[in-house]
Amino acid sequence: MIKLTQDRLVASLTRDLERELEQYPALRAFAERVAETILSALAEHERRLHTVTADFGEEERNG
Repeated sequence: MIKLTQDRLVASLTRDLERELEQYPALRAFAERVAETILSALAEHERRLHTVTADFGEEERNG
């Protein structure tokens, strides 16, 4: 599986937007913030998958 990096995600988000990126430089910064948010959410989701849930007494999941 290909590792999702911020650079790859920004490239995917801005693909086919070269003209718009030239006109609106802030668009790249916005795409970078969106990518950062997505990667943070994915990391948090992954962390929660491997956390002990005290409410239900689940054991740690190993994937």
